Parts: sequence; structure tokens; C-alpha cells
Amino acid sequence: MARISLFAFLLSFLGAFVLSLVYIPPAFQFWRPDWTAMVLFFWVVTAPHRVGVLTAWSVGLIQDILEGAILGMNALAFAVIAYLLISLYQRFKVFPFIQQSFMVFLIIGINLMICHFVKSLTGISASGLIYLYPAISSAALWPFFLIIMEKLNQKLP
Repeated sequence: MARISLFAFLLSFLGAFVLSLVYIPPAFQFWRPDWTAMVLFFWVVTAPHRVGVLTAWSVGLIQDILEGAILGMNALAFAVIAYLLISLYQRFKVFPFIQQSFMVFLIIGINLMICHFVKSLTGISASGLIYLYPAISSAALWPFFLIIMEKLNQKLP
């Protein structure tokens, strides 16, 4: 089993929650990477036997509370992506960075589509495909993010 630093785990989610709430000018708001989903993505792929659907659900509920979103929206989306990642993690680890970035785009895109669907049921969704922009920025940042997270997991106790 992969080594997982509890301190790095908690610190990375805390950082993701903060980055998801930091002010961004309205012109760039739609391009904000889905930091929490990326951190969850990393931990599920790194330690799928320790970080799974229940952890994803819990992180999603915290994200819902912090964002003031519909309770359970992110929890459902994160649980779905954790389930997908648990079934794909062995293949994902051997992919080169470009293929990993494409998989990040697809899976975070699924996450965003689930959230968009739930929002559309309540009548508060955006029109068009603008809601998928965070998947593009997350995929573009994935190689750098992965290197930083691996270093963080190795260095912290």
C-alpha cells in the first residue's frame, strides 16, 4: 500500500478549500481550477485503499457547506468520481502526464456535469458549456500539481 501522510492529507484539503474560496476577478472566475476535486483525485489515485467513496462524500459535504451550495451536490459528484478513480487508478498511474491530464479533464468534467445537472434541477445553472472551463484549467495544471503533491506527501510526516 502507498504511504500517505495524514498531515499532508489534511493540509492539502485545507489548502484546496481556501483556494476554492479565494476571490478571483469576475473575468477569470469561470477558469478557477476545481482544487478540491484535484486534491481528491490525487489522494484516491495515490492511496485508493485508504481514501475512497466515503472520504469523497465527506469532503464533498464540507465543500457544499463552505460554498453555500445545495447540500449533497458536491458530495454526490465527489463520490461518483472517487468510484470511477478507484476502478481506474492502476491504469492512471502508468499514463504519461499528457494522458493523465486528459483523464483529469474527463473526470473533473463528469464532476462538473453532475453539479450542473443538480443546479439545473433547481433552476440556478449557467447556460452553455461555460461550467466546464474549470475542467480545462484543472487539466492544464495537473502535471505541476501532481509533482507538488507528491513532494508534499514525501516530505511531511
